[in-house]
Amino acid sequence: MRRISVCVAAVLFVGAVAVVSTTAAGASRTAAKKPIVIGIATAQTGFIAAFDKPAVAGAMIAVSDINKSGGVLGRKLKVVTADTKSDLNLGTQAGLSVISKGADVMLVTLDFNYGGPAARVAQSHGIVAVSIGASSPKFGVQGIGPLAYTIGSNGDVEAYAEAEWAYQKKHWRTAYLLLDDTTDANRTQCSSFETRWKQLGGTIVGQDTFKNTDPSIAPQITRIKGLAKAPDVIELCSYPPGGAVAVQQIRQQGINGPIIGNDAFDGDYWYQKTIPNLSNFFYNESSSIFGNDPSAKVNQFWKKYAAATGSKPQVSFGAFGYTAVQALALAIKRAGTTKGTAVAAQMNKFKNEPLLLPTTFTAKLHIDTHRAGRIMEIENGKHTVAALAKVEEQPPLTP
Repeated sequence: MRRISVCVAAVLFVGAVAVVSTTAAGASRTAAKKPIVIGIATAQTGFIAAFDKPAVAGAMIAVSDINKSGGVLGRKLKVVTADTKSDLNLGTQAGLSVISKGADVMLVTLDFNYGGPAARVAQSHGIVAVSIGASSPKFGVQGIGPLAYTIGSNGDVEAYAEAEWAYQKKHWRTAYLLLDDTTDANRTQCSSFETRWKQLGGTIVGQDTFKNTDPSIAPQITRIKGLAKAPDVIELCSYPPGGAVAVQQIRQQGINGPIIGNDAFDGDYWYQKTIPNLSNFFYNESSSIFGNDPSAKVNQFWKKYAAATGSKPQVSFGAFGYTAVQALALAIKRAGTTKGTAVAAQMNKFKNEPLLLPTTFTAKLHIDTHRAGRIMEIENGKHTVAALAKVEEQPPLTP
């Protein structure tokens, strides 16, 4: 009887294990089919939407491409969104909103100040957040936490590259700094350009500030024209629309010398009607949207972008959005999970990863500092790639 009881117990145990195994397998299959949710907490309205929306369009193209290829870990990518309305006070709310909708990872605004609140929410919930273009190295361990990254190019590096190109290739020696003191990125551009310019032996012959909302920069122009000798180059640290107004007024006042801007001056929408034959204007960009980028892969992307959106690209931020989704997908695939710490561990190993925009991260630096930029030149209203710019001297990490 005892032997029979043991046999019966064994059969019951095996049956129970089989039931548990079947249940676990079913749960595993269900989890495998569950989509990986990307929460996009960005500006859909307000002034930053002009920059965020193209980046999000690029991200959506990447989601489509990856899903057509089978998704990640056998799971499709799904997008949920929330609008920050370009309001610093709504970033936290937007981050919480996409998390409530099931976000496994998050994409946030392409500025440290405006993207930071949502990224901090992601950090507190153990979720990796990637900015679709912030240029500050503070968007990471230094300013937010170990689960925050930016796919943007380092603003300090871009400004150093501008200074090196202007001094070494164009042989300019005097510069005037014109700072639109409204964003962290603008301040970084001017301060880093000044640092590298002086290291190279260049001279800053003057500097001035204005606000993006100023209808006129007449006093600043008067001071530039009052210099004993015109500067070889004006470093303009601003963005449209205020930056566009500044360029228009500078040219109207007969100052036709070189002006160097930043990637916010990409495209031709900001000067076509007011300065259609704009010349002698330069800016450092991560890729060219005009079909003349040195990378065939980049040129192909912009064709796909135009087809998907129904219009030619106006700014290059779409490439950041596409690359951000690629980066998350690759890290999740290598980690085998969407768990924040595991995904971050894989992203920290990125070394010149061949994404749309090559990307390198380390455990201490969650922004690429090695990516070669394109010095774009506008001459008679047309854009060309004047040079590839990769810094010789790395700037110190912004605290």
